[in-house]
Amino acid sequence: KAVVSTQSTGETTYRSSVRKTTSGEVPATHLNNAFRMIKEMQKKHNQYESEKKQMADVVEQDSLKITQTKGVPRLKDLYMRPNVSTKRVIGTLEAHSNGFRFSNSHGSNIDIIYNTIKFAFFQPCDKEMLIMLHFYLRHPVMIGKKKTYHISFYTEVGEIMTDLGKSSHMYDRDDIEAEHAEREMRQKLKSAFKIFIEKVENLTSGKVEFDTPFRDLGFHGVPNRSSCLLQPTTHCIINVVEWPPFVIALDEVELIHFERVQFQLKNFDMVFIFKDYSRKVEMINSIPMSSLDAIKEWLNSCDIKYTEGAVSLNWGKVMKAIVDDPDRFFDDGGWKFLDPESDAEEEEEEDDFDASFNPAEDDEENSEESDSDEDYSSESSGSDDSGSGEGSSEESGKDWSDLEAEAKRDDQNARAREDMQEESPRKKKKKMAPVKKKR
Repeated sequence: KAVVSTQSTGETTYRSSVRKTTSGEVPATHLNNAFRMIKEMQKKHNQYESEKKQMADVVEQDSLKITQTKGVPRLKDLYMRPNVSTKRVIGTLEAHSNGFRFSNSHGSNIDIIYNTIKFAFFQPCDKEMLIMLHFYLRHPVMIGKKKTYHISFYTEVGEIMTDLGKSSHMYDRDDIEAEHAEREMRQKLKSAFKIFIEKVENLTSGKVEFDTPFRDLGFHGVPNRSSCLLQPTTHCIINVVEWPPFVIALDEVELIHFERVQFQLKNFDMVFIFKDYSRKVEMINSIPMSSLDAIKEWLNSCDIKYTEGAVSLNWGKVMKAIVDDPDRFFDDGGWKFLDPESDAEEEEEEDDFDASFNPAEDDEENSEESDSDEDYSSESSGSDDSGSGEGSSEESGKDWSDLEAEAKRDDQNARAREDMQEESPRKKKKKMAPVKKKR
C-alpha cells in the first residue's frame, strides 16, 4: 500500500509501507509475476501481428476438381520442397482437371491450382544429380506454417555422395555396370517426365507450359549463399537445383547494372533493378569476368538495357531516394548516373554536332576564304606587273600562237646560254695546258 505525503510544493514523495502477511509472501514477487505476464502478452501480440502481416498476401485457392477416370497423368516416387514435415516424405504427383495434387505417404495432400502458376520449369538431369518440376506461383501458399512462392517436385539420379575411401579402377566391372545402369535410369526418368509434361500441356490446353533452361548460356554466380549455375530460360533466369531457388522474370526487370567491372579483378556483381521501384533489388555476386561478354550478348538478344561501373553502390539508399522523389530522379536523367562514360560521349557528340553545323562560323570561314583568294589574286597580279612592266599590257592582248612562239624563243635562248657556259671552261683548260720542251 502506498501512502502519499506532500512535504513541499515543489516535490511529491512516495513511501511504501510493507505489511507482514500470514502467508509470508514478499510483495516483490507480485511485481515479478505481473512483469512476466505483461511480457508474455506483448510476445503473443507481436506474434499475432507478424502472422497477420505474413498472411496478408496469401490468397485462398479454389477447390481442386478430382478427375475420376483412370487415365490421370501421374508421376510416382517424388520428393517435395519445401518439406511439409521435418523429414523428407515420398509421394505421387497427379494432374487433375484444374490443378495438381501431391499425396505423400503420411496421408496429407498438397493442391496447386493451375491459375496460381506463373511459371513452370522442367529441370532435366543432364549433368545434374536431380530431375525436377518447379512451379513459381503468382500468389504465395501456405506449406505447413510457412508461406512460399516456390514448390518443387524432384527425384534423385545416381549417388549424390561419393565414398572417397573406396578404391576404384577405371576398368572395374562393377563400376562400368553401375555407370551403365545410371545412364539407363536417367533416360527412363527423362522420358517419364517428358510424357507427363506433354499430357499436362494437352490437358490444360496450353495454360501451363513447362520451360526448359538453356544450359549453354548458363554462368556461375552466388545469388544466395553458395555458388551455383544460373541458367536463362525463355522468360526468366533461374536456378532451381539449389534451395532456396532463384527465379527472376525478365519482363519485370528495367535495368541490369554490373558492379566491380575492373581489369584487375576476377569477378563482378550483377544487380537486377525492377520496374517496380519499391521492390528490393536482386543481386548475383562473384560472377567470373570471363562470362561478362556472353551475358551482354544474351541481354542484347532479350532487349534488356545494362550499364556497368567500377564501384559497388548502396542500393537501399539509392532506391529510397528514387521512391521519395521520383520527379527529381527523372529530371536528372534517370539511370544516366550509372554510366557516366555514355554521358561524356553524348556531350562530345553534341559539341561536335554544334561545331560542325554552326552557320555563323561557316559564314566567317567562307568570308575569310574569299578574302584570302582576293589577296592571293592581288599579290599575283602585283608580282606580274612588277616583273613584266610595260610589256604586260601588250602580252594580255596576244594570241596563243604568239605566246607559244615567244616561249620557244625563250627556250632556245636559254639553251644557247647553257651551251656557251659549258664551252667557256673547256677553252680555259686548253689555254692553261703546259707546253712540252724539246730535247
